[in-house]
Amino acid sequence: MDLELYIQKVKAFNHELDWDQFHNPKDLLLALMSEVGELAECFRWLSEEEIARVIADPEKKKKIAEELADIAMYLMTISYKMDIDFPKAIEEKFEKNKKRFTLEKNKGVHTNPIEGYKPQA
Repeated sequence: MDLELYIQKVKAFNHELDWDQFHNPKDLLLALMSEVGELAECFRWLSEEEIARVIADPEKKKKIAEELADIAMYLMTISYKMDIDFPKAIEEKFEKNKKRFTLEKNKGVHTNPIEGYKPQA
C-alpha cells in the first residue's frame, strides 16, 4: 500500500474517534517519544545474541512490529496535522542524504559528534 493511503487511513481513524482535537505538534511529539521509548524497552539490556533470539521469535518480533507501527502512525499524524507532504519530505531527505553521504567517504563508516568519522573495526 502507498504511504499516502496509510496517512489517509490514520487521518480517517483519528477523525472518526474525534482525536484530532488533542493532536497538536507538541503532544504528538511527546506521544511519539513515548512510543520510541516502548520500542527501546524491547531491546534494553539485551546482548546481540538475545536480540537475535527476540527477532527469531514470531510473537516477540510482532511486538516490535507493533511498536514500529505506532511510531510510524504518530509520524503520519504529525505530518498531516502540520500539512507536510510526508512522502515528498522522505524523498527529498533521501536525495539530500545521498549527496551528503557519498560511497567514497561513508561506506563502512559511522560518525559520532565527538569522535567524528569512525571506520568499522
